[in-house]
Amino acid sequence: MKKTYLAACISLVLMASCNQRKDSTQHAQNKPKQDTTGLVHAESSSSAVTPQETAEQWLKSIFKTKDSEKYFPDYNVEEKLCTKRYQDFIAESGELYGPSNLDDSQFLAAEKKYKAKWSGIYPISEQEMWLFGRGNGDIGELKALTISKVKDLVFRVVIDYGAGIKTENEVTLVAEDGTYKIDYCKTEFL
Repeated sequence: MKKTYLAACISLVLMASCNQRKDSTQHAQNKPKQDTTGLVHAESSSSAVTPQETAEQWLKSIFKTKDSEKYFPDYNVEEKLCTKRYQDFIAESGELYGPSNLDDSQFLAAEKKYKAKWSGIYPISEQEMWLFGRGNGDIGELKALTISKVKDLVFRVVIDYGAGIKTENEVTLVAEDGTYKIDYCKTEFL
């Protein structure tokens, strides 16, 4: 009898701890996650937030700090914000159309390989281009920033960097690992 009573008590304790762990896991899953960069990541939520609103909120969050609603993310933003495929595309574009030690024949061969690899995936622009048309350095506070929806997971981001530099960007997002990533950004200088 003592063994049966002891086994029943142990079973009750184990079941209670499993239910408690399940409740805390569900609570943690409904909470937006914030990584070490300060970016808020989209997660499933019990509130009535549509996937489109969540994507727009994610895009807006990449420009926010505790002190500013229009701050450009830190250096090397492509690694934090873009899909791996789009990061590779941007990097190869920079290697080809940016400063280079390639002679004419090497450049033509590299350009042919680049176009063959990427032309079916992204529009080819024969210039070095970084995310949102930013330069190769830290930006900080933006003079003006507007974000508006174009269609599902596509947004227009207009950035005024100041000093007469302004870009209009059409940004395509994709859902990836419970958050969003930029999979393409068409940039035009205004």
